[in-house]
Amino acid sequence: RAPSPPEDASKSITERLTEQLGRGSYTCMICIAQVGKSAPIWSCGKCWAVFHLKCIHLWVKRGSDSSGPEYAFPCPGCRYHHVGTLPRYTCFCTKVLEPDPSPHWLAHSCGEVCEKDRGCPHPCPQLCHPGPCPRCTAVGPPGRCHCGREQLPTTSCGGASRWSCREACEKPLPCGQHTCRALCHAGPCPPCTAKSSQPCFCGTVEEDRLCGQESFSCGRPCGMPLDCGEHECEQVCHDGDCAQCPWEPEAWGDRCACGRTKRCSQESAAALLVRWVGVRQRCSDPLPLCGSRCGRRLEPCGHECSRTCHEGACGKCAQKVEVKCRCGRTEKEVTCGDRVDILCAQVCKTKKSCGNHRCDTICCPGMNLRDHEAHLCLQVCGKPLSCGNHFCEEFCHLGRCPRCRIVAHE
Repeated sequence: RAPSPPEDASKSITERLTEQLGRGSYTCMICIAQVGKSAPIWSCGKCWAVFHLKCIHLWVKRGSDSSGPEYAFPCPGCRYHHVGTLPRYTCFCTKVLEPDPSPHWLAHSCGEVCEKDRGCPHPCPQLCHPGPCPRCTAVGPPGRCHCGREQLPTTSCGGASRWSCREACEKPLPCGQHTCRALCHAGPCPPCTAKSSQPCFCGTVEEDRLCGQESFSCGRPCGMPLDCGEHECEQVCHDGDCAQCPWEPEAWGDRCACGRTKRCSQESAAALLVRWVGVRQRCSDPLPLCGSRCGRRLEPCGHECSRTCHEGACGKCAQKVEVKCRCGRTEKEVTCGDRVDILCAQVCKTKKSCGNHRCDTICCPGMNLRDHEAHLCLQVCGKPLSCGNHFCEEFCHLGRCPRCRIVAHE
């Protein structure tokens, strides 16, 4: 139910409608003719405008593609979108269908008490009337603004028991450091919007961060010196202390650089290794090399490293892969680590959604797929409509254009 207009506006609307309908001087907005006291009418429940019943029926049928029994139409006065059957002639309180005219009460009224719902326990006590119902004057419960700064011992029935005082809320925010600066509002306070310059976990990058979100990772290698004093942390920028140096003899263990060969410190293993280093004492001592294929998984492709057992990072993937172009018609062999998107020179020529035009995109991702989003035709139809005065404003389409929706007042 739409909220009632302010009290003075409600009185002016009701009094104006009562006076003009009672004299038969109210003007129908559609035909620009006066509404007689005995003429069937229809009144919009949103703007309270009154129309001849036959005029509103013509308006509904001309502006809708439906053949009934339900129609969707905008009110000629306020453009509110009504959905339902054709409007009927009822009294203002809608209790009586096709009310009989009487000299004892207002034209188009049933003469009974209105009793419309006003959003409170008390129905409207006035006689059947045009326009909005007056606000309830009964006493309501206590009320206060949303932030609690303003309080009233009583409110009017049907009125709001909670409102905004239009001052700053100033409730404590979850961060515990700031208060809400939004105007007095319903519901929970929005997140704190205070910002401050904060470093990432490793201290390399500084950003302006929202309160409560100060801690963040920059996504780069940490680079902090490890406890060994020889190496830097290679983990992604992280919270807390860095882990133990992974090349410490205790952490690395007795294995080669790729990790496939064990017990590399024994003299008997020297003949099997490309590089034998004996028993490692510090993290800076070189790692033994077995000479086999490294085989570690590379990111993000997932291929295995093809280099022989080595120290340090594996580097880019050197495996050759077949990559398809965007439309999928052409393949090209490239190095996995240097993979890039490739485009062929073929023009799509697939019919678009309208069925009238064809796609002229080179290496189109929707090649031969008419329903692909790339083939949605966004050209305006522009054909003359049957009225002869206007043009079709729909997107390009098959079949006949819809009827002209522009209503001319003659």
